Amino acid sequence: KAIRKGAGDEEQASSLQEDWDCGEEFIREFFQFGEERIFLRGNHDERLWDLAKNTSSGICRDYANSGIENVETIMKETRAKMFPYDSIHGLYTCGSLSFVHGYGHAMHGAKQHSDAYGNVLFGHTHAIDYFRSVSHDLREAWNIGCLSELGPTYNRSQMRRLRWQNGWAFGMIHLAEKSHDVFQAKRRNGKFTLPTAIKSF
Repeated sequence: KAIRKGAGDEEQASSLQEDWDCGEEFIREFFQFGEERIFLRGNHDERLWDLAKNTSSGICRDYANSGIENVETIMKETRAKMFPYDSIHGLYTCGSLSFVHGYGHAMHGAKQHSDAYGNVLFGHTHAIDYFRSVSHDLREAWNIGCLSELGPTYNRSQMRRLRWQNGWAFGMIHLAEKSHDVFQAKRRNGKFTLPTAIKSF
């Protein structure tokens, strides 16, 4: 938050070290699993790349370049493939399902993503939502929620945070059948309730 556009004095004065440490710990632990490891940069991540290109401050540019180098080192060490925050080049597709960080943020974000990308999972808006487009081919979008704090002070005047919900998506991609199953985990009353098995029959 300290390097976002419009950050207040309190945000700009805060240290980012805790954010770095928590983010790196999560990525390294998460990427211990799976054969293919994908990192889709989001708008918050992209601030580093933007700052490195656009700032007139040498100190800020050095900080941004150091951060970029740190991220690239983590990607290399975890054998992860990184995609930019870009509505064209930030798309990862596996079988019949695509993944983006997310770009639209209005009430109809799921419809926007379904129309643009077909079958797709995205975050970005911090909300949980689903939409199926009116089309001959199957075009579904899942807005999967977030795992962040639901009431940050930097957007306390914005009503859209009332839609925010903690959650994530999980499921299966059937490569041979060119199909997929997506399920949504939601936090209710402070806890997640999840199935212990998934079966096809």
